[in-house]
Amino acid sequence: MLITVGSVDSIRNLPATALMGDTIVMGFALALCCFLLPVTVVVAWFARQSVEGVYGWVKTGLGARSGFQAVWFQWMQNILVYPTLLSFIAGLILYTINPQLAENPRYLFVMINVLIWTLTWINLKGIYLSARFNAVCTLAGLVLPFLLIIGAGLFGFLTDNQPHVAQSTGFHEGMSLTAIILSLCGMEIAGVHGRESKNGAFVKALFLSVIIIVVSSLFGALTIHRFIPAEQLSLVNGIPQFIELVLTRIHYPQYAAFFNILVVLGCVGCANNWLIAPVKGLMFASETSASQTGLLLVQAGCVSLLSTLFLFFPEVNASYWLMLILATQMYLFMYVMMFASAIRLQWLSGQYRMLLFSVSGLTTVLVLIATGFQAPAQISVHSQWMYGWVTALILISLSWASCGFNAWFRSPFAANLSHKDRV
Repeated sequence: MLITVGSVDSIRNLPATALMGDTIVMGFALALCCFLLPVTVVVAWFARQSVEGVYGWVKTGLGARSGFQAVWFQWMQNILVYPTLLSFIAGLILYTINPQLAENPRYLFVMINVLIWTLTWINLKGIYLSARFNAVCTLAGLVLPFLLIIGAGLFGFLTDNQPHVAQSTGFHEGMSLTAIILSLCGMEIAGVHGRESKNGAFVKALFLSVIIIVVSSLFGALTIHRFIPAEQLSLVNGIPQFIELVLTRIHYPQYAAFFNILVVLGCVGCANNWLIAPVKGLMFASETSASQTGLLLVQAGCVSLLSTLFLFFPEVNASYWLMLILATQMYLFMYVMMFASAIRLQWLSGQYRMLLFSVSGLTTVLVLIATGFQAPAQISVHSQWMYGWVTALILISLSWASCGFNAWFRSPFAANLSHKDRV
């Protein structure tokens, strides 16, 4: 449960979801009914049949090649979303030192690279060090900050201390709905650890995690919406903005740095959870002696390369959004294959009640993919048509790249690294 909650329930998503304004509750209700519940039910159904995670689930219904493609989409989403996650952590660290540094793309670029290579080093040391590190980060850096945020919201409600009445815009609603969906992705992430867990533990953890994630995310976003106007809210630095504002109002501004450090711990734990799970999925999918060391190094190198976007986009929010939407589309492609596999298996076995969840989830995912090709107003583009085609070409290129990686798994270089891992 800690792995699932720590991977999905991230404080960094709250500023983007808070931009949805007065329609936050409706957005979460829509995401819960049409996306999160179908995903959770289907993942729980699959978990009883395979302990290989997404790869094993898609392979069972659509074949080994499709299984590899699905876990490839999951891994590519991970690479694309890492710059946004690490930019949030970097922005929080820099904001604690000096708020002006947090909007400097060069400092963000340096901090992102320091973080990704440090986490890669931790995971190269083995799963036990990584698991202990995750537990500490999740408990200290997720629970306490969420209690502060929700407590501040209750205090504001009871005292009727509402500094503004924010109205959402079309851009904010579309952007925030994307952020809500991405913030709820990952319920399947702990499936690759099925072999290390007791029978039935994963399914119980799933449904407990749903309750925790929805309640904390919804009330956290409502609280931030209540305190900070949308036009003043930064996607990267919204959390330190909120912490500073709340602690200043209750006359304890000196503790802002302490809470920022706790949030950093929680987000680093989330980043560490996502670092290894998709890599394990690729190792299952390779069906060879694929190298975990090599995959971790390639993953870190790709994140470093993508982080250069912060150097080319003068507006930090624009860089953040571009990588967010690409990551979301990649993850939705993976869910298309997972739901398609479930539909085929459930239809052949006559499990028509389960089929309703799979069809509902697949329909929602396809609609979300279609809406993701429209550029929000904050990104300056020559035309919506051009933006849609460029986005499609990037996604197609990343999908085709799976063929090259499949060949790399069987290359002498990969085999040599794998031999070193075994030694």
